[in-house]
Amino acid sequence: MCDMDDAYYVYDRYDRCVGLGYHCESTHQIRRITGDDRAHFFDWLDLDFESVVETIAGDFTDVLRPGLVEPFSDGLCALDRGSDIRFFHDFRPSSGTALTRSDIDRQLDGVRAKFRALAERWRTLARSSAHVLYVHHDAFDELTAADLRRLRLVIATAYPRHRFDLLWLRRTPPPDGGALGPGISWGTVAAVPGRWEGDDAEWDAAFRDVRFAPPPPPSSREPEAQPAPEPSVPPGASATPAPSVTDRSTSV
Repeated sequence: MCDMDDAYYVYDRYDRCVGLGYHCESTHQIRRITGDDRAHFFDWLDLDFESVVETIAGDFTDVLRPGLVEPFSDGLCALDRGSDIRFFHDFRPSSGTALTRSDIDRQLDGVRAKFRALAERWRTLARSSAHVLYVHHDAFDELTAADLRRLRLVIATAYPRHRFDLLWLRRTPPPDGGALGPGISWGTVAAVPGRWEGDDAEWDAAFRDVRFAPPPPPSSREPEAQPAPEPSVPPGASATPAPSVTDRSTSV
């Protein structure tokens, strides 16, 4: 976590740790560190900060609307124009490696069903008594303390009784880290060129002061979101360059 005298620390034990993007590195590392592989809405997606804020503020209703999902980045992923989220793992090409519009249209109902279930899982968790740590990986050091305060306000407004904190992870320390306010902390995780999973030691250090309740055994967990299978990324796979809407992301 951060080491600034005027920063806000959170040392309580959390029941869940939920990632809020930016891309697959955060999902992989959160699961590795916590040992909890339960799926959440923003797992394995490639999305900008504004997409996270707008999706939560809109109660997930603007994601994957029919007619707004199309092939992107030469067919490497599907872009949802309604939310600006890039889906690299949920739509499969019928042949070759490039998605087509017909591939997306044919699979859209199944993918929408999966994300409707994940949205309901989000709501259920946010309305429960669980203490949740949300993690946003600011992979390009673009955000400010005001952005993180806005994100926290959006979640708190939607779920007034929700007990949660935010962890803001950047490549370098934020110049305004002292202006975050209660319930928000920051840490750093350096990039590792050519390794989409990120640096294990860096992520371990960022979570050094965070404590989690042990996850329940698999037999007592809630069912995974269906019917679309949860995406997986082969261990040790290298990153595949894939320009985002703003042409600056590398995602897997």
